[in-house]
Amino acid sequence: MAILSLADQIITESTSGVVGRRIGGPNSGATQITAGLNTLAPAAIITYHSHPDAEIMHYVIEGDVEGVIDGHRVSLHAGDGALAPVNVKHSFENRSGAPAKFITAGTTIGAARIDHEPEPPSHGPLPNYVVFAEDVLPTYPWPGTERFDPMDASFGSSTILFSKGVTAPGSIGPPHFHPETEEFMYCLEGELMAMYNGEEFTLHAGDMLLAEPGAHHAIFNASNKTATLIAIHPTTAPIRELVDWTPSKPLPAIPTD
Repeated sequence: MAILSLADQIITESTSGVVGRRIGGPNSGATQITAGLNTLAPAAIITYHSHPDAEIMHYVIEGDVEGVIDGHRVSLHAGDGALAPVNVKHSFENRSGAPAKFITAGTTIGAARIDHEPEPPSHGPLPNYVVFAEDVLPTYPWPGTERFDPMDASFGSSTILFSKGVTAPGSIGPPHFHPETEEFMYCLEGELMAMYNGEEFTLHAGDMLLAEPGAHHAIFNASNKTATLIAIHPTTAPIRELVDWTPSKPLPAIPTD
């Protein structure tokens, strides 16, 4: 198990105005998932590049980002996402007057990077792996949780299932484990509780939990405020096996309106 608190995460500044926070990867014990949070200052640019050995998901959580994905110019806002498949060129720029933040996730530890010169814009239809928030239909997998999957196989991913769960007070995800794959869970907003092999831990905003293959785990909201979780799987079709477990303390009643 790894719980990586916000205070313990590695911070780097790869280029001027681009600050990266390592929220998952070898520093958290992961062998199948790597994830980071990039903050772009106004005018900051992540230059045009590609990855020959990895597909990378980008999910905007704050602000506005101008992206170029395989020649397509797109404006991305909070809730929008873009996958960069293997060898697909991409770049990101903050042209606004406020910081912008997006989460990146992939399944290749230490992915290679190739830089490219800018290209003339493409005028063809956008590929399906550029995903806008309004195109992601919510599901309600268990009481009190609204789930959005801005990247899965239906949007062109071959390696990543990327989900956002908005969790009401009292909501609990079914306790389970994955026989062969890890699961990465990142508390984006609010406060959540995590169960790992029967033990309970608090996740504050910015903290993450890694569950290795076979580890029993669950996420639940024991607070009185809504919280948001990012969950990442290194497969588009994770296998889940349910287990018996209940929290040590009663949970709040799930709001009915």
